Parts: sequence; C-alpha cells; structure tokens
Amino acid sequence: TRELFYLRLDDEKNQGSIVQDFDFHTVGGRIQGKAGDLLFEAWGAYQFGDNTDGSDHSAAAYTVGLGRAWECHCWNPTLWVYYDWASGDGLGAGDGNGFHHLFPLAHKYLGFMDLYGRRNIESPNVLLTASPTEKLKLLVLYYYLFLENGNDTPYNINMTAFNPGNAPASTDLGHEIDFIVTRTTRPMPPKPAS
Repeated sequence: TRELFYLRLDDEKNQGSIVQDFDFHTVGGRIQGKAGDLLFEAWGAYQFGDNTDGSDHSAAAYTVGLGRAWECHCWNPTLWVYYDWASGDGLGAGDGNGFHHLFPLAHKYLGFMDLYGRRNIESPNVLLTASPTEKLKLLVLYYYLFLENGNDTPYNINMTAFNPGNAPASTDLGHEIDFIVTRTTRPMPPKPAS
C-alpha cells in the first residue's frame, strides 16, 4: 500500500481569552506491506504554514514499524515494533511550533490513556495481537514516552501545552502498558413475528 496526502487546517477561533488563528499545511506519505511473514510500515509528514502569533510554522513527524506474523501458529500472533517521533519547539515551552496532529485518532497511536498528543514526543512501542479462539482476541501494547525537545513541554490530545512557558524538569514521560481482551458472543436469533 502506498499513499500520498495533503491536509490543510485553517483554524480561526476567538473564544473569550482563547485566541487561536493558525493555518497549517501537511504533506506526507505512507507505505505498508509484507514479505512472507515479515511486515513493514512507514509514515512521514512535513508541516508548514503560519502559527497563531504570525510566525512561520515548520514541523515534522514520522513512524516506522517492523513486524512478524505467525499465521501457521494456532493463535495467529502478530508482533510489531514501532518508533514514533514528532517535532517539538526549540524556541520555548508551549510556543506551539511543533508538529500538530490535526485530527487525532486519540489512543490509536500513543496509548489508551490519551495523555499525550503527537507533538514534541518520541515513543518506541510494541504491539502484540493474538486470537486464542475464534471468539477471543488479545491485544497488548507497550509505550515508552519521552520528549523530543527538552526545552518544550508535553502536549495533550487537543494540542494544549501541559505547562506553557515552563520547560519540564525531565524529558522522561513514563511507560504505559495496555492489555485488552475482546470476546465476541454469538448473536441472538431474531424473534419470530407475532
């Protein structure tokens, strides 16, 4: 699978004390495929435009992943190892010149706790899926999260700085492990018509 994309977000908000007026253009691409049992995926984007304060916006992000599927095993396990990177702002904490994930899928990429958005962040992570039975699916995710730039702050899902104007004491944000079990039940038969 090969994809190229262009996205534009022209956001003009003036809600009380919150003034937000930026125009971001994002260009990028994605490739995904497999060679036998080996899987690969890479995604990258460059962003440019105007920040809220009128300064030039320049940022980037990428994700690379390698995986392996054991389709001959009874549980059909698949293991992926990923590395996610999104630029921060070296000019100051919370200035907003880092990558903006535009329309996030929230916990799909950086953990089900939804603590961090895709800006000023790096994360080596591991994904394991398996199906012990036809009705039972297992998903295990591990993330190690740290800041891309120690002069900038972490950002939450809506791209708001956690502590604007203050660089954090450490670039280490912590670890997250997600474990999900999904059980599919047999659908109920339809009720007979009266």
